[in-house]
Amino acid sequence: MRIITWKMQDKFEKTIFILLVLFGISTSVSIAATNFLLGLLFLLFIMNWVKTKKVFYSIEGLPLLFLFCWRGLRGLSSLYHHAYWLKYCGKFWDHIPYFVIPNVKTKKTRYIIYITLFIASFIALLGIIQFFLKFEYPFLPLQPFREGHFLGLNFVNRMHTGGYYGIITGFCLVFFCFLAEDKKLKYIFLICFLINISAVLLAQARTYYVAIGLTVFLILLAKSVRWFLLGSCLVIIAAFGVFQLNPQFKNRFVSIFNTKDNMSNLERLWMWDVSLRIIKKQPLTGVGYKNWKTEVENYFEREKEKNPLVWLISRSRRNGVSEQDILSALKAHPHNAYLNVAVDDGIIGLILFLLFWIGNLVQAFRRAKKNIHGSLSYALNMAVGFSITMLLIGGVFENNLTTARLLLPMTFFIGLSYGERARLTGLVGQGTDAELNTEKTSVTLH
Repeated sequence: MRIITWKMQDKFEKTIFILLVLFGISTSVSIAATNFLLGLLFLLFIMNWVKTKKVFYSIEGLPLLFLFCWRGLRGLSSLYHHAYWLKYCGKFWDHIPYFVIPNVKTKKTRYIIYITLFIASFIALLGIIQFFLKFEYPFLPLQPFREGHFLGLNFVNRMHTGGYYGIITGFCLVFFCFLAEDKKLKYIFLICFLINISAVLLAQARTYYVAIGLTVFLILLAKSVRWFLLGSCLVIIAAFGVFQLNPQFKNRFVSIFNTKDNMSNLERLWMWDVSLRIIKKQPLTGVGYKNWKTEVENYFEREKEKNPLVWLISRSRRNGVSEQDILSALKAHPHNAYLNVAVDDGIIGLILFLLFWIGNLVQAFRRAKKNIHGSLSYALNMAVGFSITMLLIGGVFENNLTTARLLLPMTFFIGLSYGERARLTGLVGQGTDAELNTEKTSVTLH
């Protein structure tokens, strides 16, 4: 009887492993596949919950639950005005890996992470080659290009591309710097780092020029002052080399500082100003989901003749841009993750939002300190901490922390980083990946 039970358990764990591997691969290939696999993982989570009568959760994850409860209540209060509250609460799905993955058996976490990083890097390399040679692979669809920049297989705009490959870039560099492995594997991570940072560069997402650039310096500084000085010199030399070879990248980077006639920058400045005025008008509760679109359109119509900045934006149609195209971009979101949450959910929602992300940032570095330097758990938590840092920096210029294409891979990695603490609760088995079983102290929450 015990032998039968062990065999069933072994098959169950193999199924989990395969699903997690496929989920990691899908983040760089297909958002539809990612959601389908997440659905299967969620079903297994429910099965485990019913079987064990326990659920692992982290204290820093609670603000997210409260945030979505708050959003649900706000949506219900305006049910008679619009029917978006269910969809608004449905955004919680993008965070599900954060709660599900620590509650399923994560055997061989090392291989799940490595396969995810290597496949993402391989897909990026294929896209980069395709970008320059302009041909179609017989086994892959043509990776889309818009206005001369690289998008990749799983992304609809360059901000998503820059954000995703920015996450992979951070992980590869951290693993190269902090994971105690043989030199061959470390050099593979270095190559993957160069491939992914090239994908960020080709995507021409200025937000991630800043975010990943600052994060790379922070990673090198965490390694040592010598690494920081040497690495900074190499990065600066490489940047100048790229700018000399292709002035398009230089112009794109320099445009970050242009607040006089760069339309994207002017729109951001005006949207941030409008966001602050909306928050001031309704500070605690916000205006509600999707009401930003109505608010910003009203402000634009009122101010396009008298506000110099809005007048300049509205007159850009002289350059071939219609006013409707401008409004379409303005109505999407304020291009600032923190202002976007404050406008929708008020100061209450913003506090809960920050508690979740900053809490996970702090806890990732704390968990790293509790592990042996050079172990997989140490490197994984360091990578999680620096990747969240990168996204938080990017959130100043882009609404990246509510985007499924970035949330799904990021919460996937955070969920994996909780694997050891979840195992200590007895929920997900003992004696798994030895590299993860290195915590000096632990906390059990259930």
